[in-house]
Amino acid sequence: MPAFELNEIDLQLIQLALREDLGLIFKDLTTQTLFDKETTAYQTEIISKHPTPIVLCGLPVAQIVLSHFKTDFELISSFQDGDLIEPGAQVAIIQGDARSLLMAERTLLNFLRHLCAIATTTRQFVDKIKTSATQVLDTRKTTPGWRHLEKYAVLCGGGTNHRMALYDAIMIKDTHIDLVGGIDAALEKLPEKTDAGVPVIMEIRNIEELKITIASGRAKIDRVLLDNMAPAELKACVALCKGIFETEASGNINLQTIQAVAKTGVDFASVGMLTHSAENVDLSMRALARQS
Repeated sequence: MPAFELNEIDLQLIQLALREDLGLIFKDLTTQTLFDKETTAYQTEIISKHPTPIVLCGLPVAQIVLSHFKTDFELISSFQDGDLIEPGAQVAIIQGDARSLLMAERTLLNFLRHLCAIATTTRQFVDKIKTSATQVLDTRKTTPGWRHLEKYAVLCGGGTNHRMALYDAIMIKDTHIDLVGGIDAALEKLPEKTDAGVPVIMEIRNIEELKITIASGRAKIDRVLLDNMAPAELKACVALCKGIFETEASGNINLQTIQAVAKTGVDFASVGMLTHSAENVDLSMRALARQS
């Protein structure tokens, strides 16, 4: 896995999640009643109770969650993000005082469960087409505030990140084309690739639009996004683009259709469900021992 550094939005999200659970007064009535003056160190473990293997993602987030508590703690894992975790395996051990461990538990697990689910779903797609050259892309269909973390989870699962947001690529979608007055008008307004300074992607809905883009957009377009095409039409469009544009397939791609998409020879397949439909995996924290 590449090095990962949480950004400002990630840190704000973690702080917001802790405040949501503990309030602005940072208080857990149950824990503080039972462990009012307890300073003894305890060990807890995070285990996978998921019935099938999962891809680990979120250890850096867990570290930051724990760092919000003014106590010494240690998180130990024999795994790293991106590793495959078998059912029943011990994901990590956390050592710290009982109050901090109990107050952090739910927030920490909520982050891990969601990020592991995205990484696991991504791995399923990547494994389906591992004999092809097609790369699996994420989209902007992310949970508000979670985008940087969710796209990191896609990387952990072996996928590839698309643009992060609206500011790091020019991507002309069907709505842009219709509002500006057609694909010819959109192409006319685009700068040359060398002047754009960012990747330029044009959505294509049919082979006629592609032919117009090939004729007028070679100097302006880096990649065409072939949207909601049947495999036969997609394959024909990919063939026309060879040596001219990168190609990307999109539109309701799932685990049942991804292989047919990859067989067309398309360079990328963007899959919204990596982030918008991944279910949580089953992780649990339980006490191990009281430290002497």
